[in-house]
Amino acid sequence: MTETNQNPSHETVFPFQFFAATTAAANSRTGSITRTNYQQCTVEYVSSGAGGLEINGQSYRPGKDSVYVLSQYSTHTYWPDRADPWQKLFFVISGDMMHYLLRAYGLEEVYYIPNCPGLKKHFESMLAVNHNSPDANRQAALIFHQFVEEAARIVHGMTTELPPEVEALKNALDESLENGFNLEHYAGEKGFSEAHLIRSFRHAFQTTPYEYLMNKKVETAKRLLLYSRLSVKEIAARLSFSDQYYFSNYFKRKTGAAPRTYRNQFPAQARPPAPEEKKPEPYRTCPEF
Repeated sequence: MTETNQNPSHETVFPFQFFAATTAAANSRTGSITRTNYQQCTVEYVSSGAGGLEINGQSYRPGKDSVYVLSQYSTHTYWPDRADPWQKLFFVISGDMMHYLLRAYGLEEVYYIPNCPGLKKHFESMLAVNHNSPDANRQAALIFHQFVEEAARIVHGMTTELPPEVEALKNALDESLENGFNLEHYAGEKGFSEAHLIRSFRHAFQTTPYEYLMNKKVETAKRLLLYSRLSVKEIAARLSFSDQYYFSNYFKRKTGAAPRTYRNQFPAQARPPAPEEKKPEPYRTCPEF
């Protein structure tokens, strides 16, 4: 088994606990794992191979580019295919915020999502979390919120078949949240007219590329306000707004609340603690395969 970036410490006062983010590789001799009343939640992405899963009376055959969830308090058994054993990325989490987000997005009883290669980036982001940072739980909570939002779009049928140039533009915009983006230059590099891309994008998403990017920036700003200690000025700079005042005015125009006001309006289940932190608890290993 290959493991990377396990988290030896976590903040118990924050309502989202990040225990580990690792990779694992099974082989033909790897056996099954059975648990009853599992006390954490493990979310796994199958990067290659296949296997079996039985959880809470349901059965699945997770294969390449699928995600499955070993939910908290579940009874489950899972095993790799001996002829084609899986390789996986996974993270282990817990906490009231986790339950709140799964409930809010209608994923509480979703255990398996097939054919979802787009979700892999969230697992890679979990692997990159600095486990020595006192904000590791908050960083992981932000990533998990992004993961849940995208997973919900897949599960609830909100994805559509897009023309290749529109899909490529969407991906480029998604990757430009913290950078500038020039559609004219992008269109020239890709061999399309700017007007064609705007028209095609609007047909697919009922909004322009610019509006889509700005809406994504606002949604990211909401998460940073809820799950990070970044100041309003730092969030504005991170999302490439020209200055704090433009960001605050734009955010208020879109949400109806100034950033500082919004920060104090999120649900109690996800409310960050006071600045003082408890001492980290020793890391408990979480055997997986």
